[in-house]
Amino acid sequence: MSVEIRTIESARCDFYQCPILRSFSAVFGYSLIMQQKKTVISAGASVASADHVAALPSAAVCMRARLNRDSRFDGRFYLATLTTGVFCRPICPSRLPAEQNARYFATAAAAGEAGYRPCLRCRPEMALPMPESALGNTHVIRALRLIDGGFLNGQSLWALARQLDLSARHLDRIFMQTLGATPLSIARFKRVQLARHLLATELPLTQVAAYAGYGSVSQFNRELRKFYHCAPSALRKGRGHSRAPQRLSLTLPVRPPYDFDWVFNYLEMRALDGIETVQGHCYERQLPNQQGSVVVVRDGQNLRVQLPLTTEPAHALLRRVARVFDLDADGASIHAHLAQETVLKPWVNRAPGLRVPGAWNGFETAIRAILGQQVSVARGTELASAMIQRYGHGAFPTPEQLCDQDIAEIGMPGRRGRAVSLLARAVCRGELDFSDGCDQEQLSAALMAIPGIGPWTVDYIKLRVNKDPDAFPRNDWVVLKQLATTPAKAAAQAKAWQPWRAYALMYLWFAAAQRRSAGKR
Repeated sequence: MSVEIRTIESARCDFYQCPILRSFSAVFGYSLIMQQKKTVISAGASVASADHVAALPSAAVCMRARLNRDSRFDGRFYLATLTTGVFCRPICPSRLPAEQNARYFATAAAAGEAGYRPCLRCRPEMALPMPESALGNTHVIRALRLIDGGFLNGQSLWALARQLDLSARHLDRIFMQTLGATPLSIARFKRVQLARHLLATELPLTQVAAYAGYGSVSQFNRELRKFYHCAPSALRKGRGHSRAPQRLSLTLPVRPPYDFDWVFNYLEMRALDGIETVQGHCYERQLPNQQGSVVVVRDGQNLRVQLPLTTEPAHALLRRVARVFDLDADGASIHAHLAQETVLKPWVNRAPGLRVPGAWNGFETAIRAILGQQVSVARGTELASAMIQRYGHGAFPTPEQLCDQDIAEIGMPGRRGRAVSLLARAVCRGELDFSDGCDQEQLSAALMAIPGIGPWTVDYIKLRVNKDPDAFPRNDWVVLKQLATTPAKAAAQAKAWQPWRAYALMYLWFAAAQRRSAGKR
């Protein structure tokens, strides 16, 4: 059954690719496409409900979660009802369907492609993001990070596959195996999701289409009609746009537990003068070339993001915010695992929900990792600020601005200064890739080949740039002091913390900070 449905779905995708058939469809009311959708739904199965979809929990788990409306599974799967043709989040307050009429999907994109329309009550586009730990496949994780940043808005599937050193066919296959949907389907849903958020603002529809990443208003109308079965204007419920806002304001959901105090304090200690400002639960980041700033504030148990009205789609900025605030983590699984470890248990129970703040810019964080070698956080931040003033003229220096400079001039050892210059030159030559889709192992090997960069720096870059949940700098001074041991013994002890050693590191740093604070009182 699943093979037959996939064939129908492929035919429908081919239908959309043909301009002549698209015109035919427009004239005759999408009759063929709608008939194909009805065929998929009436078959009583879905492309994403098979057992081979890796990210989808078992049918028994999904059933228990929906019957209990378990919030822990929000974003982990979607429930479609065969009789109504609607799909919902597992926390939807609507009447539950009988089990024989329930279909489960790993992603909203898969449910939409199977012909189901989203529930207007629970709004699936508002669901929490699926934790990366549920994916398992590193290629899928890298691809999703690029898609989240809007890669497929302007480039092809083949370009995405080349970025990952895969064929487009293989990329499609592993996405179907992992998520039950193709990369193009996921990208379409991401655009629809952002557009649905923007429709809640006063922006004109043309600007909504542009900021959501659509190439044209017609594409915008077509995709929203396909997903919601109504025109975009109908989703606004009569909202006008007499006065366009100066900034976009969007809400990003946060998966609990989440320690807002820890994250904002972490960012405040490392804030760069003139670029970042952190006050309480408010983070502001200046964009280059006087494009304005991004402001992130706590909004209850979520984050409210304010974006400037730039000429670029909002995907890339939202992806950066999600990375900095570690919104892709599975906080509940991390807490359950680390709370069992004797060394960490007191601190995990004291501060559940510590996260690993990511990098706003990969190159910037890599440079700062070198500056922070064998010095305090405060001293590393001072050196970075001095570098900004001397070479960046108020903005963080580009690789081109640093590659031929004697960085030792700002007051750091010559070996580390040369490492900064060598890293900048490697980036200029295209030998280092700090993008979301980079290969972590290749990046680590290239970094280790640069004189002056050692294991600690590489592990720190894995931690914040690559967002590796298992990165663990075993020779970190704070780690060795907290565990009162050697690097080799620390590495052996940390094996029990896998695959969440990066978060274990945060708890060790948290413990050290608490003890320093207690010693000052």
